[in-house]
Amino acid sequence: MNRGHRLLPHTADVRFEAWAPTREECLAEAAAALVAGFADVTGVAARTTRTARLPGATDEDVLLALLDEIVYLLDTEDAVPLRAEVTGAAGDASVRLDLAPLDRVEVIGAAPKAVSLHDLRFERATGGWWCTATVDV
Repeated sequence: MNRGHRLLPHTADVRFEAWAPTREECLAEAAAALVAGFADVTGVAARTTRTARLPGATDEDVLLALLDEIVYLLDTEDAVPLRAEVTGAAGDASVRLDLAPLDRVEVIGAAPKAVSLHDLRFERATGGWWCTATVDV
């Protein structure tokens, strides 16, 4: 299984799915998918790096914590993740985010405001991992 993500049609919010051979890579793709819903980061260089703990007892909890961290950084620091590197699993996960200022990226959509718990999924798939989420904008 290769890694990747795609935005899915949704009437009012942003919905995406991501996939990868490993749990950690799938989480990184989910972060990239969330960003792709509102910004084009092509060719942008990182200015800072942030490490955050991703609390949660389940894989879905870790996915939610990652997406919430991105929404929080965008909302409070005008920072956009260019790359995410996740280590660990549920109960002991963390992420390293390479960040750029919002004014350095091309904004192409509405900013994410919150992650919906409805249909939030993260699971092992044939040959790897798969997740999906809906984000309120």
